[in-house]
Amino acid sequence: MRRKFRFILIIILNPALLFAQQLPDGYDAISNLQQQVLMNKKLESTISGYENVKGTPLLFEKFHTGNFYFNNKTCMTGKMVNYNCYTDDVLFFDGKNTYTVNSQDIDYFTITGNKDDIILLFKQVFLLSEKRRIFMQILYQQESILFKRYRKEFLKADLDQPYGQNRQFDEYNDYYEYYIMQNGQEPVLLRQRKSSVSEIFNDKSDLMEDYIKKEKIDLKNEGDLIKLVEYYNNLNID
Repeated sequence: MRRKFRFILIIILNPALLFAQQLPDGYDAISNLQQQVLMNKKLESTISGYENVKGTPLLFEKFHTGNFYFNNKTCMTGKMVNYNCYTDDVLFFDGKNTYTVNSQDIDYFTITGNKDDIILLFKQVFLLSEKRRIFMQILYQQESILFKRYRKEFLKADLDQPYGQNRQFDEYNDYYEYYIMQNGQEPVLLRQRKSSVSEIFNDKSDLMEDYIKKEKIDLKNEGDLIKLVEYYNNLNID
């Protein structure tokens, strides 16, 4: 029996800002995993050898509760989910095995953070610059959308290299990128400096520069980035 998921709100706690994030609606709940999961692609074959690597390519070390929202307007809720930031794969754990979900079938997925009252909402978007679809977290969504892209850099051990960094083990390092989508257009990389802000928000660049100065906005701070995009959105509403 299918259940209909309609209008739902999640409250997301951000260090600098509290705001409401709307979940996808109009999705029918299903339970048949066979339809949506690559049953022959297990975790062991896709990320083998992590035992000897410092860090992890995954978003979280352990699997967290989450939901899948598919492009056929069905959803699966309360599953054990993780995200491979290095390969851009969404993973599902069924209690015994771990599988890679068919990414081309997913519109959105959610995953709880390290605290149960924080839920991260990811949307699949197309990046023309890379000519492929990727998943990014929605930090703020109104007329303009602010995305956070989780990335992992793989670094090889280099103790035996003459100009190495004395790295004893292969390791994954975290880094992040932020993107802005306006009016449904392609997401644009937001570099965390004033010149990038002025370029992206060129129709209100003077006002944005004044706001950054007046409110002492730190472009390296995620909470301040959210406030900045919210301010721009309010300018267009006014």
